[in-house]
Amino acid sequence: MIFGLFAGALIDRWDRRRLMLACDVARAVCFGALAVFVLLYGASTGVLIGVVFAVAAFSTAFRPATNATIPRLLPPSEVQDGNGLLQGGSTIASFVGSPIGGVLVVTLGAVVGLALNALTFAISGAMIFLMAIPAARQAGSVASSAKRSLLTEVGEGLRFLRSQRALFVITLTAMVANFFLSIWGGFTVIYVAVQLHQGATGFGIIVAANTAGFAIGALLPGRLHTERAPGLWLPASWGFVGFLIVGLALTSSLPLAVALTVGGGALLSLGNTTWLSGVQKSVPDEYLGRYFATDEAGSFAMIPAGVAIGGVLVLLIGISRSYLFAGLGAALINLVLLLSPAVRRWGR
Repeated sequence: MIFGLFAGALIDRWDRRRLMLACDVARAVCFGALAVFVLLYGASTGVLIGVVFAVAAFSTAFRPATNATIPRLLPPSEVQDGNGLLQGGSTIASFVGSPIGGVLVVTLGAVVGLALNALTFAISGAMIFLMAIPAARQAGSVASSAKRSLLTEVGEGLRFLRSQRALFVITLTAMVANFFLSIWGGFTVIYVAVQLHQGATGFGIIVAANTAGFAIGALLPGRLHTERAPGLWLPASWGFVGFLIVGLALTSSLPLAVALTVGGGALLSLGNTTWLSGVQKSVPDEYLGRYFATDEAGSFAMIPAGVAIGGVLVLLIGISRSYLFAGLGAALINLVLLLSPAVRRWGR
């Protein structure tokens, strides 16, 4: 949240590939230094928090730079499939990487686990270094000048977003939707234990179902050609996710919950990929970094708010009614978008 808007200005001012490479090198150094510190002095909560803060700050620039670079790497006809592979691959990698990391820490120790984590960022940086952007799709000279302050360029990006009525409304709606969806995702373990009466195995099945659905949904936009009408596909898919969450609130059956979770993950991913492709198509290259960074900063502000308020709701009214609240809220806020002619025409 602190560095997001400024990161967007840097993405649009600097060479994006070099910025991504610098972020990977910095994150590798952070985790490598943490491994050395733990080896020499043992664990420290303060040092750990500092490293996590630094890594998150560099990630704030890396993720929007990645999204802004996709249109330069691929021809327009392949951008949507490229976004789908990125979304689905990242989700599967996180799902697989987390338990592998846990096993490594338990069996080989925290120092080895942290060192190997640093190595993954180094490998990523090496792959980005070898990445070649076709000359035909290299962006022209960036309008930003070193003489202009980052604050000026941040303001310029915000004014651009405000001038795009459909995109502005979609961005604000996505922030509110993230508030409701974070209640769904943030309390899955309580839902599984209290409503489904399942243990660790049931929790693992639900998490795997969500990952599978997300990976499948990420590849659907290219098959369904959602880029032809993203202003219709986006609110419809995200809105229907809300109704599936309502279904989760009303069932205590594990098989039905698995089916609903797969569907929710698929539709959420379909909407995410459609939105990414729509933004890359409609926003000029010189504003892409600032837009993606602004959206991420806003979304990241709403997610902890949703989790905090969701925790209070779970304590006061229970997990079922909390899911019902989250599902209805996500459905209504997204389906209201369909009432806007500007949104329905967006991206066509």
